[in-house]
Amino acid sequence: MRSIVMIVAIALGLVAGVFTMAFMQGSVNAKIESTTKSELSHLQIHAPHFSENKEISYFISNSTKLVSEIESLDSVEAASPRLIAEPFITAAHGTGGGKLIGVKPEKEKNVTDISEQVIKGTYLEKISRMPPILIGEKLAKKLKLKIGSKINVQMVDLEGNLSAKGYRVGGIYRTANTTFDANNLFIRYRDLQQQLGIEKDAAHEIAIRIKSGDEAGLIKPSIKKIAGDYIVETWKELSPEMSLLTDSMNQYMYIFIMIILLGLCFGIINTMLMAVLERVKEIGMLMAVGMNRRRIFGMIILESVLLTITGGFIGILTGAAITKYFETTPIDISMFSKGLEKFGFATQVYTSYNTETLVTIAVLVIITGLISAVYPARKALKLNPAEATRSD
Repeated sequence: MRSIVMIVAIALGLVAGVFTMAFMQGSVNAKIESTTKSELSHLQIHAPHFSENKEISYFISNSTKLVSEIESLDSVEAASPRLIAEPFITAAHGTGGGKLIGVKPEKEKNVTDISEQVIKGTYLEKISRMPPILIGEKLAKKLKLKIGSKINVQMVDLEGNLSAKGYRVGGIYRTANTTFDANNLFIRYRDLQQQLGIEKDAAHEIAIRIKSGDEAGLIKPSIKKIAGDYIVETWKELSPEMSLLTDSMNQYMYIFIMIILLGLCFGIINTMLMAVLERVKEIGMLMAVGMNRRRIFGMIILESVLLTITGGFIGILTGAAITKYFETTPIDISMFSKGLEKFGFATQVYTSYNTETLVTIAVLVIITGLISAVYPARKALKLNPAEATRSD
């Protein structure tokens, strides 16, 4: 019974550990996917100094040619030029600010998924004489806007003059990040180009989508060669907090599993120590008939390791099976949606794990079993055979 309890305890601990690690990794993967598909793309190109203060005079002057050359690379799926401004917005029920992004819809659809996130209206399709604007649901609620509402956009143009233009809300979108939704508005490239008074082939930003986001750092030199003096940055460089999150995730997960193994270590020590104390008479008899201390030490170590391996094997396989199921069936955590969406985390998470992690956990479990058995085994070696055989 004691052995069964020990095996079950080890198995349950590792099931929890494997599942939690897979859940955490799945959450981060969803965050990365959302950030790169809806917000940043995999790489971006800017003119020197533009990123420092978003000054509209720092622009890329040959964007069409650059986009064409970048899209010719085998590893690149699509590229989209953008114009960016920071306007002052006025509506019937309030005012606000944010980031106004001028895009070419046919290009932008291949780079980001904002067109798929539209929940009301259309994606920058003209619905009246006034040019359309696409806004986030958070901003729409703040300014009490709906499809067809008029908003006035004011900004300083390239000549330093105040430019004001009316737009009609043509669509409302919602992403996993409410902060992004509250601060980013989209209009057609031509409309923003005319309002800024900037040349027709200009772009403040070129967003690039590649076939595999993990290879952004490897593909960057090829794009840099085409971009010349312009600045090329990967999504990790554009979002340092995302880079920190992904780079430190493995450390967080191993710290978590080490905490679980530490708890298991004390449980194993307690169980094996009880086993030794209950077998004092038997161990004494074995010593009396000639079994040397090294064999007794090995016997206790072997028992501990076998129990640990059995529990660990069951726990890891069960945890992997549960995780495998939730790789295709999402875990709904929408009850925490308000808090999660502020930081851009999805409310439906698919678990994710790799085989290397499971192998590492298996090795750590065996090591834990070995270390945990040392103290009980040493306790057995200190027994006096004559006294041990007389014990009750």
